[in-house]
Amino acid sequence: MHLKLIRYILISFLVTAAMAFAVHQASKIMDRLRRATKHLGDVVLDEMTPSEFLSASDGLDREIQEMMLKIKDSQQRYLDASPLTRLPGNMAIEQVLQGKMDHGEKFALCYIDLDDFKAYNDRYGYAKGSDLIKMTGEVLYRAKDEYAETQDFVGHIGGDDFVLITSPEIVEQVCNAIISEFDSLIPDYYHADDLENGFVEGTDRYGVKRRFSIMSISIAVVSDVKRSFTSPIEIAQVATEIKDYVKSLPGSNYLIDRRVTTRCDS
Repeated sequence: MHLKLIRYILISFLVTAAMAFAVHQASKIMDRLRRATKHLGDVVLDEMTPSEFLSASDGLDREIQEMMLKIKDSQQRYLDASPLTRLPGNMAIEQVLQGKMDHGEKFALCYIDLDDFKAYNDRYGYAKGSDLIKMTGEVLYRAKDEYAETQDFVGHIGGDDFVLITSPEIVEQVCNAIISEFDSLIPDYYHADDLENGFVEGTDRYGVKRRFSIMSISIAVVSDVKRSFTSPIEIAQVATEIKDYVKSLPGSNYLIDRRVTTRCDS
């Protein structure tokens, strides 16, 4: 009888101790979650820098930290995104390029620009011009979805300038798909008489009146397959050079920079 009583008391003590420990642990977790919620609110409100996040002492803290960093990054990208196309802007473009350079990933950057967009905007107005910009962003995204990888990237620099970053192996397929769909859709954005004439009349950037062809699209492609780059700015400079040449050609075109550079170690 005494043994049964002792066993009962011992079991009760162990159960009570286990419950007390569980309550204590739950209280600690709730306290950490409350602190994490406060920090998370600071992140969303942009009142905290990554260096001020919680110190990661175990797996839960690290997961909370990673979640906050992802929210912070998404917030920055959203603020940088184009309000018209909802595509990421210059900050995200630079981050993607820098990331590929840091990890030694080969890339092909497509700098996409519409030819004679200003003349179209002057002729048809801001609303129609905005519709055309949105259509272009959708064309780029469809080309990426069909031919490129999931992690490949479409960005909107601003105005009628876009960027698509993909792999060198498929960049020609992507460019051809963009040009083919854009050229098939662009007639829908013109009046029948302008299409019949093959041009619209307008004023160029120098104030000179002249005729502008039905809009086309130009794509300058820069890759690090045969040359190396030191920064996203250098890549952008080369892309601009190629784009200026492509835009001088009639109709829609793409051109891949195939120049080779050799860097000597100092």
